[in-house]
Amino acid sequence: MIENGWLYEDSYFNSFSMAWKVKKVLHSEQSKYQKIDVVETESVGRMLLLDGKTMVSEKDEFVYHEVMAHLPYMVSRKCEKVLIIGGGDGGVVREFAKHADIKQIDLVEIDERVVEVSKKYFPQCTSALDDPRVNVLAQDGFAFIKSKKNEYDVIVVDSTDPEDFASGLFTTDFYNDVHEALTENGIMMNQTENPFLDEYGIKKIYQNMRKAFPFVQSFTAPMLIYPGVYWTFGFSSKSRKATDLDSSKIQKMAGLQRSLQWYNMDWHRCAFANGNFHKRMIGEL
Repeated sequence: MIENGWLYEDSYFNSFSMAWKVKKVLHSEQSKYQKIDVVETESVGRMLLLDGKTMVSEKDEFVYHEVMAHLPYMVSRKCEKVLIIGGGDGGVVREFAKHADIKQIDLVEIDERVVEVSKKYFPQCTSALDDPRVNVLAQDGFAFIKSKKNEYDVIVVDSTDPEDFASGLFTTDFYNDVHEALTENGIMMNQTENPFLDEYGIKKIYQNMRKAFPFVQSFTAPMLIYPGVYWTFGFSSKSRKATDLDSSKIQKMAGLQRSLQWYNMDWHRCAFANGNFHKRMIGEL
């Protein structure tokens, strides 16, 4: 809510709040699925909110989008066909599109209004949506994934919090469907919430992932606009660990990473060394 010029995001059983000074409300609508707002803030520039939850800001969007795309790309021995479920802001698509050897990128976003609003207010994120390799599909991700078998090399689940229509994106059944849709050496990436503010049961999320995949690892990256800033991400693979980089891609990434704002291979190699608190919260200790 906006009160006295400040945008407050109350979350986690109303026990924690973050706030941003608002310069202007740029857009507000109720789509078929959710409330979509765009505000101009003093500290993080433009920010996209869905049902009052912060999704994207100009200040920090690069962190989320770069790690979700370049990390699985560098581990995958074959990354030709990619699926992104959610992610209507287009940022993950933008990062995958930087790799010329990727032949197809399918973006399945149930709410096409998120895509249209993002095109208007976050063009830096949606810049690759007109790439000929990209297919934007306004479909239900649950139904879409069930129809796919052994098709995608990487699947990114770019979801909102585990509530309402997005809650199913964190279940064992869904992860099993993703497993079936992936090729023999496929990789799944997803966001897995804040372990300090554990409203959604992060340990259960990782338990569900482990039921579907033999290799499941977790890492963190700072997300300035997400509750608590300390944000976790999941890497799930059919065949290899997240630190097993493809040596054939290292020279190419050495050049590309200079243009990136967060991701580099040094960070990648160290990102999965987690502290004991993190390990306990995801069920590793």
